[in-house]
Amino acid sequence: MKSRINNLLKWAGIISAIIFLALKYFKGAENIWDYGGLAGEAAGYSSILVLLYEKWIWRYNPLIKIPKLKKEYSGLLKYNYDNIPGEKDIDIIISQTLTNINIIIKTDEITSNSITSELIEENNQYVLYYTYLTQPKSQFSDKNPMQYGSSKLCIDNEDEFHGIYWTTRETKGDIYFKSI
Repeated sequence: MKSRINNLLKWAGIISAIIFLALKYFKGAENIWDYGGLAGEAAGYSSILVLLYEKWIWRYNPLIKIPKLKKEYSGLLKYNYDNIPGEKDIDIIISQTLTNINIIIKTDEITSNSITSELIEENNQYVLYYTYLTQPKSQFSDKNPMQYGSSKLCIDNEDEFHGIYWTTRETKGDIYFKSI
């Protein structure tokens, strides 16, 4: 993720310089104040372009090889708590930009929100690691209290992928995502 941010900043600088030169050519500059105004204008235009690219346009760049995750998935959580296995249906919402991923998982008892996340290439495969905090509905808070957890998801296919998770409550299990 840091390398993507660094590349984005590098391109922002290059775009600013190109816009500055274009503005200087078309508008001209006679004194230091004119140059300062052109620099500010170039920075503003390039900021808008970089923001649009980081939020949406990167998804259409064929040179960007990172998985472009969908917005909504349905899934299954297979868990083991105190040596008692179980399963839960889940709904997953993923918000992804070029430099950030946010994961929300909802069950009938809890909602979990990612705190940190990182999509990395590991052994020629993309893996999504994230840490999250669960927030139980009040009627389930005694049985299933707030807890932290982490997950490792192997992204073989953007439409369907799976992984493992574990929590501070010592629950662990498998998690399956399928695009809606």
